[in-house]
Amino acid sequence: MIDLTGHGRAERARANEEPRSANDLIQARIDGRLTRRGLIQRATALGFAAPMIGAMLHCTSDDAFGAPNPARLSQDGRRQDGATLPADAPTAPTGTPVEGGVVVAGTTSEPDTLHPWLTQLVTTGDAFAAVFEGFFAYDSTQTLIPKLATGFEVSDDGMTYTFALRQGVTWHTGDPFTAQDFVDSWNMRLNPDFGAFSTAGWDSISDIAIVDPATVVITLSEVLASFMSYVGIADQCPSAAIAEGPQAFKEAFSRNPYGTGPFRFAEWKPGEQIDLQRYETYWGEPAKLERIVYRFIPDDSTQLVQLRTGEIQLGGGSGGIGANRVDEVLDIDGIQLIEYSSQDWQHLDLKNIGFLRETKVRQALDFATPTQQIIDQLLQGRAFPSIADQAPGTWAHNPNIQPRPYDIEQAKTLLAEVGLVANGDGVLERDGVAFEMEIWATTGDALNEQICQVIAQSWNGIGIKSEVFTQDISTIWGPEGYQFTDKMTACLYTWSNGQDPDDKFYWHSEAIPASPTGTGGNLPAYFFPYNFQLEIDELTEAARLTTDQETRKALYWQIQELLHEEVPCVFMYWPKSFAAATTKLGGFWPSSFNSLTWNAGSWYLTE
Repeated sequence: MIDLTGHGRAERARANEEPRSANDLIQARIDGRLTRRGLIQRATALGFAAPMIGAMLHCTSDDAFGAPNPARLSQDGRRQDGATLPADAPTAPTGTPVEGGVVVAGTTSEPDTLHPWLTQLVTTGDAFAAVFEGFFAYDSTQTLIPKLATGFEVSDDGMTYTFALRQGVTWHTGDPFTAQDFVDSWNMRLNPDFGAFSTAGWDSISDIAIVDPATVVITLSEVLASFMSYVGIADQCPSAAIAEGPQAFKEAFSRNPYGTGPFRFAEWKPGEQIDLQRYETYWGEPAKLERIVYRFIPDDSTQLVQLRTGEIQLGGGSGGIGANRVDEVLDIDGIQLIEYSSQDWQHLDLKNIGFLRETKVRQALDFATPTQQIIDQLLQGRAFPSIADQAPGTWAHNPNIQPRPYDIEQAKTLLAEVGLVANGDGVLERDGVAFEMEIWATTGDALNEQICQVIAQSWNGIGIKSEVFTQDISTIWGPEGYQFTDKMTACLYTWSNGQDPDDKFYWHSEAIPASPTGTGGNLPAYFFPYNFQLEIDELTEAARLTTDQETRKALYWQIQELLHEEVPCVFMYWPKSFAAATTKLGGFWPSSFNSLTWNAGSWYLTE
């Protein structure tokens, strides 16, 4: 086992002594100007598969969930053969394709913002993957496909990337896409006055040189194995909007965004729908559909009703079909159900405050959470238990760690060991402070609310006074949300992993936001860094800065062991994903590797 920390465990107590502001923890990572190196095709050592100008990058994942591509289900949940399509292909219904047409997608999740750099929600990407583009994108086989760039090369030392930019691309305003858009995007992403949700990868760039209109050379300040997974596929934004300044770009662009994709944003009616329209002068083949309407539905029961009545033709992605609704969807005539594996990990985050700052308390909550019962009964077995943040079947997953069993007595023992005793009302307390937990979930998701109620019942049973609360998405993840109160809280939600196992964004001290609207995903540590913060910082940093996959694998195995021991959140399960679509929809190809509308330009309807 690789140990890069040396003194890490000895300093845990010091890290737990007093709160530190996120400003003290977050430091600038851009330094120095590096000389340009000769460019050669050196993919293997960087974990790539033969990237070159004009070539596509192909990465594979040995998926333990089954085939990573979708499979049609029969009504008993088994894969079908015969008239259905093969699992490795988009839908291709019989019938004559029609010109144009409208597809209405229904989701129980509404975006918090339309700005691709500010959103915290997967649902925004599901809707806007058809609007924005990066240099490259992943398809449903985890193959990199060219978008705004036609190819790239990597220098021998892994510090320099040269991209060949596609010519003749225009923004939805008609302005040309240029290399300057990328340079301005880099500067704005790192501008603290803008406060991007994530700066991962962008903060490793030390210099960008525009060689000519078709060539951009990016120099890194450090070798970064996940660079393409962060910056290479990142949504680009236009210089014209960025030039308005951080505040205007944040506010105005969030209401009226535009990109280079096959669909352009037309209208957002809050609480109702988002309307996307075909961009007629798209650089590639124009979209086959005329419009996509992304409709917001209050709950999953209504979603099923509208699938049955034909008011919506598609339900998938974030706010898609829950595992508990599969059998009902299979009974709807004219609807096909597509199952695919997931890079999502469902968990209860634990705000690092009060008793939750203590490892034994967090472990006790893990023992007292009936995850397997939830999977078997509420999810009908359509999920896999998790022990950390790397998906089973991926190369970084540690298969040697077993989930904690549901063990109420062990939970009680751990809580007693830290001096928590029951008061006259049966609630655990210490030094006059009662152990009271708020458990949060988003409104409109009956399954998640039910899961939270089961967990609250179990926690109440061991003397932790627990109550379930729900809020709409824009509030729960906003600056007035539960993360920023002084209450001990847990929240049931899902993180969706990217194309690389880099998990610095989840755990590192640099990912602790400086303010409720600041950058970073390590929100549970907003008030106090973890008692293992130094150790997780060093491990996540080391794992992202080496390109040797075996070294990275050993480091991610160690990270998973640390997370399992320390329980910064209660890891619960990896859900299977389900998308329901009309049997008349062709070209639809959901997967765990990208957002719902990633290939919406290829969708079509038949008659």
